[in-house]
Order: sequence, then structure tokens, then C-alpha cells
Amino acid sequence: MRRLALGLMLFITACGSPEPDIASDPFDAIAQLRGRVCDRDMVGSAVVIDRHYLVTVAHNVAGSEGGLSVTFEDGSEHDAILVGIDFDRDLALLRAPSVDRPILTVARAVAGEGGRLIRLRADQQRAEVPFADADLIVAVGRNIYDEESSVRRDNVRVSAPAGAGYSGGPLLNHQDQMIGVVYAAAQIDEMTYATASREIDIFLESIDSTTESPSGRCPR
Repeated sequence: MRRLALGLMLFITACGSPEPDIASDPFDAIAQLRGRVCDRDMVGSAVVIDRHYLVTVAHNVAGSEGGLSVTFEDGSEHDAILVGIDFDRDLALLRAPSVDRPILTVARAVAGEGGRLIRLRADQQRAEVPFADADLIVAVGRNIYDEESSVRRDNVRVSAPAGAGYSGGPLLNHQDQMIGVVYAAAQIDEMTYATASREIDIFLESIDSTTESPSGRCPR
């Protein structure tokens, strides 16, 4: 098991804060994400990866008009701000100063392994979908705006019928380690796609996690 090798860890350690606990129940580390984005009410998921910090997908928050919040299973709601976004990898980092919760550990995906997708419904009730056949693939060529991109990103594809609300949530293996962040689902063939944990490392090492980030323009 490991924690994410975040650039933001250096900042936290320098402040003398102890490391956060590892979640014994992964639902303790996931939140429902809400905000006003591109003239609509957005509802997605986010994952606690360190004290005060959550990761989600960029398309959840691109074009956001502020007012982002995260709500946990116990009903606690916290304001969040965007501190990093990668439109090519479809990843975003949120800072929620009042969030101090256990985190998920992270692992590399293994081809053929099983696990589950999890999220919180609107009423903070648990939802999950199992899978049995992780497939490691590489996505090339397009960003969240459907523009050409030179970034090649590692993805995990699983056979699982994920519905609305899973985007930005974790893809877990059988040890409840996060092997990816869910970003898309194909309803016809019931396939779900997640950005692999390696890409999360690359993203986090490239940003200043202490500074608010512009959200960019709205996706098409």
C-alpha cells in the first residue's frame, strides 16, 4: 500500500501536521461534490487523498462559477476551492480547509483483477457496482474539450454499468485501494473508464496545491 506521492505532501509536512489516518471503510473517504457549473447544477464525486485535499475529474468543475462543496456520508458539508486542474488528464484537485478525514491508499491496477466502484447518492446513501475484469489501456489524442492533445494517459477499463454520479469517484481493487478515478461510462456496452493512479501522481506533482486555480471554460 502507499499514499500518493504528492507535491502537496511537502507543504503539509513542513507545517508539522501528522499524516492522516487510512480509511478502514472507503466510504469514509468519498464525498458527493456539488456546485454551479456552466449554468447547471453539477453533482459528482470526489475522493479524500490527504488532509484538506480531494481529487475529482476536471470535467466536473471546468467552467465552475464558485460555490463548490463536498458532502460526506455523515451529512457534513464543506466548502471547497479548485487548486489544480488538468484538462488533458481530466483531473482536478480541490482544497477543503475544514475536511480532516481518513484517506484512501493507492495502488497500481493489475490486469484482470476485480473490485468495485463506489459513490454516495443524493441522500448520502451508499451505492456501488462490482467488476471482475480490469483492463489496462492507453488513451491518446483528445482532452475534455475534444481537442487534440499530445498527452498519452494510462486508463483502466472495467465491465460495470456505472450511472450518473460516479464520475470523480474511486475505482477500487479488492483490497479497497484506489486504482483509478472514474471519468466516463458507456451505457451501450456497460463499460466504465478510469484515469489510472499513475496519472494522478503526475498531475499532483505538476501543480501548486496552495493557490486557487482558474477553472477554464465550459466543456462542449
